Amino acid sequence: MKIKKTYKQNKLAKVGEICVCPSCGTKFEKTNYQQVFCKSLGGTICKDKYWNTVTPGKRNNRTRISPANREYYNSVILPKEAEKRGFPDVETMLSHVDDFDGSWDVHYAHTEPCEFCGLRHEYCECGEY
Repeated sequence: MKIKKTYKQNKLAKVGEICVCPSCGTKFEKTNYQQVFCKSLGGTICKDKYWNTVTPGKRNNRTRISPANREYYNSVILPKEAEKRGFPDVETMLSHVDDFDGSWDVHYAHTEPCEFCGLRHEYCECGEY
């Protein structure tokens, strides 16, 4: 893989040498001994792109949301998840903090929705909870 070869060459290069970014191909002058990627795109964009490409677990990760799928995610996936978890809407689900799990309910530690109206007990509309 060419980008891995470029990465290794940049690791071996000395400070002050001209290197080629393994992610975007931009030429840059190495300014410190550990620099491998350019800074032309700002932040860690090139570094992140490189590691997401060469790491099999990240490259095959289907949970990442591309910009093209963001609208579908926001309009279909999130509402279905809110409904499944018993929230009246997405905003309520995203802002919900579970008193029993301080990590924003990330472990799906939550009470079961009402079997009649399908909402969590704090949002139950039918009074059957």
